[in-house]
Order: sequence, then structure tokens, then C-alpha cells
Amino acid sequence: MSEPRPVIDDLDRRLIAELIADGRATYAALAPAAGLSQAAVRTRVQRLIDDHIIAITGRVDPSSLGLGIFAFAFLEASGEVDKIAALLSEVEGVVFIAVGAGRFDLSLEIRCEGNGQLLDALDRIRMVDGVRRVQSATVLHYEKQDWTGIGNPTATPSIPPTAVPGRKLDEVDRRLVMELLGDGRATYAALAPIVGLSQAAVRDRVIDLLESNIITIQAHPVPEAMGIEGFAAIVVKASGPVVPLAADLTSRPETTLVVTTLGRFDLLAEVWFEDRDHLAALLDELRAVPGMGSIDTIPYLRIAYEEFGSNLAR
Repeated sequence: MSEPRPVIDDLDRRLIAELIADGRATYAALAPAAGLSQAAVRTRVQRLIDDHIIAITGRVDPSSLGLGIFAFAFLEASGEVDKIAALLSEVEGVVFIAVGAGRFDLSLEIRCEGNGQLLDALDRIRMVDGVRRVQSATVLHYEKQDWTGIGNPTATPSIPPTAVPGRKLDEVDRRLVMELLGDGRATYAALAPIVGLSQAAVRDRVIDLLESNIITIQAHPVPEAMGIEGFAAIVVKASGPVVPLAADLTSRPETTLVVTTLGRFDLLAEVWFEDRDHLAALLDELRAVPGMGSIDTIPYLRIAYEEFGSNLAR
């Protein structure tokens, strides 16, 4: 993560914008947007992924689909945070680690199949040398998962899509969803042997999952790719009803992720900011919202670990 990132040009930014809107956009669809051949687009997209300029992953609301338990943990640490983060990345279930500034030194996302696995993951996190204190919150519901407005403070937030009522997932659907959570652009050829179906059958299933709003797939870019200073996590302890606070956060163009949680905190949001003044102004606005209660802000200094596809605790 300390190595300088490759130069990102305007063509890269056009492709990133298209992939934020639709992470599974075909190379044929992307080519006109960049004015390049499909082969050139394929090369550029693969470079953006390989150089960790973007990550293309699926997003779901796990509680409504019975896909397991997702949680967030916020850590106070002593010692070298990079070494601590490396140890934490080996804990089964940990899929994301950000090094932060402020009250918490590290922010983690954890994905498990059940309560027992989550408790075990949290115990193992507490035992990592250098971890002083852990505060966790279990996801109740994802209110917003949308990266399309990054860099545009006047963007109109899109209405979060809801899954088709009554849509049930069978084991093949669940396996496809779990694979797409890690690699949103996984090819039908790669997915077919995993679920034991033909490529055509997998294609139909994936398209149905997308059109039913079971899963959404978007690119998540590094700040410099979007011309912004960074991202931050905001965790809220409410002093009143949570629903109106979640609605307020969801309506803001700066939020990419809004989650209602159970535990130490009631709400978690991920926000983007153009500069420190922008972040400070946003926090002032949030503090003025009735019922917002206490707010902790964790600006991301860097992403230490991000692997959504291969570390689900079972």
C-alpha cells in the first residue's frame, strides 16, 4: 500500500464512472464510453483492478436474505498498526481493514455464517497482540449501498432498490451470491463449475439475481481516482428514534453506505469528502440533526486489507 499508485488519466476515470454505475458492464458496453476498442478497455479495466485502483464487488442485505451475519468492529491499538492489521487479516471472517485516525486506530468488517462464528472471530481479534479494546456492532439492515455520487456534492441520492417480494434463494443462488460478493466481474465460465451448471444457466441465474435486486455490483474506487481527499466511517449513537436518522444519512450525497446496527452503535455510515473543510462541515450538519446523539469519525488513512471473497467464517 506504500507504493505510489499508477497515473490515472481521463479515460480511466470514464471507465471507473461506468463501473461504479454497473460493475458488470460488458467491455462492448464500456468501449464507446472511453472511445477505445474492447481489447483496450479490457486491458485498462484489468489494470485498474490489479493495481487496486478499484475493487468490483457485490453488495447485499444479508439479514433479509439469510446469508449470515455481518458486523463491524472498531479497535484501539498499541504498537505498529500495519503489523496488527496483518495479524487481523488472518482471522477467519475479517474481510476489510482500514487504518484510521482519531479515536479508533482500525476499522474492520466481519462476515460470518452465524452467531457462534462471529463470537469466535471477535475473541480471536481481542487476542491479537497490540489490540487494546474492541467495540463491535452487528448489522441489522443496509439502508444504502451506492457509490455513484462520489465526488459530486449536488448529486441526488438514488432510491435504494428493494428485493423482489417473495424471491427465495436456493443453494445455487446463495453460492453465486457469495462468489459475486468477492468478485463482482466473475465470468460465467468461472462460475459454472463452482455451482455445477452450464454457462448459459449461470448467466440466467446471475441476471435474475441482479434484476431482482438481490445483489448490486459496483466498483469502489480509491479517493484519487475520483479527485477527492478521502473516505471516513461515521458511527452514531442515537438519542432518539433511529429510523429518521437513517433516512437523513441516506439522503445525503456524501454517504456511500448507511447501516443500522445493534451493539455499541446504532448507525454506521461511510462518507466521501473533498477536503478536511468539507468533512468538518458535514459533521457540523450531522451534529445539528435532532436525535443524532454522539458521533465518532474515523477518516481512512489507508486500506490495509480488502478481500470480500475468500474469508467468510463458516
